[in-house]
Amino acid sequence: MFKRLVLVIGACVLLAAAWAVVRRMLPSSIEYRGQKIKLTRFYLDYDDYKNDPNNIDPSETERVQRLVSEAPIARSFASRKDAANAVFKVKFPGYGSGSFGPMRQGDKSLNGFVVEIPRTNRSRYFIFRNDHGGYTLIDNFVMADPWGIYTVREENGKLVYCTASGEPKLVRPMIKEN
Repeated sequence: MFKRLVLVIGACVLLAAAWAVVRRMLPSSIEYRGQKIKLTRFYLDYDDYKNDPNNIDPSETERVQRLVSEAPIARSFASRKDAANAVFKVKFPGYGSGSFGPMRQGDKSLNGFVVEIPRTNRSRYFIFRNDHGGYTLIDNFVMADPWGIYTVREENGKLVYCTASGEPKLVRPMIKEN
């Protein structure tokens, strides 16, 4: 009986040691926009990665924030789906994104998208104007989210951003057409 117990404990110790070695050799990075981003550890499950607030290696935090904040995006798209797909490519894997709108103004509408910037309280906003089926980027900015943007409307050539209650919180000029 004692020999069996020693064998089981020995096997557990060997398995733990083997896992410690193998775990260091497993890939602990993620691809984002063609770049390899180091993670704090290897994740067996995407949900474990997504729900871990410390998933990005601290040495990569600033680079990831810069990559998301400065990721290029085209100025025009053939459809809302194409614009949404482009915004989705800006989103860092495992972090949040969403949309608001369309907000109709006459025969045109404004569509907003937002992407979380990892490990900050900031988000990147994209606003597109739908004009006869085509979508043109008219605003693109990063800001902290203390009150949350819920809607946007155009007034006198400027964009007015409002909370869920309709309270204006931010006024910005639109991107000039080339």
